[in-house]
Amino acid sequence: MSSKILLQFKAGRCFRDGNTNTVKPDATKGLVYMEEEDGLLHFFWRNRTTNAVEDDLILFPGDAELLKVDECTTGRVLVLKFKSSSQKLFFWLQESNPDRDQIVLQQANTLINQGGEGGFGDDDVNME
Repeated sequence: MSSKILLQFKAGRCFRDGNTNTVKPDATKGLVYMEEEDGLLHFFWRNRTTNAVEDDLILFPGDAELLKVDECTTGRVLVLKFKSSSQKLFFWLQESNPDRDQIVLQQANTLINQGGEGGFGDDDVNME
């Protein structure tokens, strides 16, 4: 079983505030990474304090999109939005350099759209 990290960036999770459209950040330090394993694209969220993987999703080509939440004015929030369901996962960027946010979004969406078809590119992004 071979795997390769294709993209990673520091990000915490946000959770909905009850039944509202408001999301609140969880203070836990985290890492989002996308990895190709046996032709499938995995989207992981790992707790950087405990090193435990708490989310492991398989993304199928074109089934999801990572977007900036423009309505957020107090931080840098992203949403992983699924097209085949109403599922949405929210993340707040913990990277110190906001100039690279757009690169992360472009790279993530390119990987999601490629899926396992035709392999994955060598333009890996590793943000530290």
